[in-house]
Amino acid sequence: MFQFIFSILLQSLVVIFVFPLIDHGFRVSGSLWDAIVIVLFFGFLNFLLRWFLVLVTLGLGYLIYLLSLGLAGLLVNAIVLLWIADLFPGKIYVPGFWAAFWGGAILSLANYVAKKESKENHNRDSRSDRRSGR
Repeated sequence: MFQFIFSILLQSLVVIFVFPLIDHGFRVSGSLWDAIVIVLFFGFLNFLLRWFLVLVTLGLGYLIYLLSLGLAGLLVNAIVLLWIADLFPGKIYVPGFWAAFWGGAILSLANYVAKKESKENHNRDSRSDRRSGR
């Protein structure tokens, strides 16, 4: 549960502070709650679209993802960010495909960092628990 909350908060901070640095037209409302909603919708729509593509391609979607070295996943992220901009026009504005592409890539990187960091903390805590005899 901690990993999920940490990931959502880190991605929300990325949405608020890093997205405007990608492109001057990439605007996000300054509210943390709006950023959390955007990140939650991003994760949900990303999950649905990826599973839909895997089902429609009869599993070849995984092969395409592997052969493209993850580029297909970044394209899906860009499409999802553009959809979110249409769903929440007052909360986020994405100026174009390339801004969405780089925004999706940075969100994926933030998610990876959050997962890696929380796993390291969990491993560190479990090692200290074993040493202390808990």
